[in-house]
Amino acid sequence: MMNVDIEKAVIRSQHCQRNFDLEKEIPEKDLKTLVHASSQCPSKQNISFYNLHFITNRVVIDEIYKHTDGFLLNGEVEKNTQVLANLLVAYTKNFKSEGWYMNKQIPQNETHQTQIRDVHMSTGISSGYLNLTASMLGYSTGCCLCFDEERVRSILDVDEEVLLLMGIGFKNSNKNRRVHALDETKMFHTFKKEEISVNYIR
Repeated sequence: MMNVDIEKAVIRSQHCQRNFDLEKEIPEKDLKTLVHASSQCPSKQNISFYNLHFITNRVVIDEIYKHTDGFLLNGEVEKNTQVLANLLVAYTKNFKSEGWYMNKQIPQNETHQTQIRDVHMSTGISSGYLNLTASMLGYSTGCCLCFDEERVRSILDVDEEVLLLMGIGFKNSNKNRRVHALDETKMFHTFKKEEISVNYIR
């Protein structure tokens, strides 16, 4: 793969897809690659800070969508349609990782804060790998942090905290990516990418 192809995939991965072509199905080989990317990426001491849930069941996805938080659109509160994807990936906290901190010489008042930092860092690294890998495979994505965590946890039937949702799938070639998946008269806002300062120390 050429550098320019990687750069194009990076740009695509920035865009939140608000509607998907649900007539298509993600092949099993691509699902395995997405699982590999999100589970085999770096983490502190190779600890499994999170669990992954790869969801293609439409009933479950639709139920989770109902419990996404509102997005103000033209004066009306709308749900986050990026979760209505061909594939929805949910990250949940892995409680087993807590044991590692109990065995280390970390002051008790710092343990919880350190663990939260490491959980979110690992989730961020993994979701970045997953997002970019999906883009390199030609899929569109959309992340969601705005949801009723307790309700989504109940739908997934897990005890762990739900950290992040990511929709992955086929973009709808007949629609602008920002058009509401369930109402074509509505379009989500987009925001210009803010410039990040890069310093070279050579």
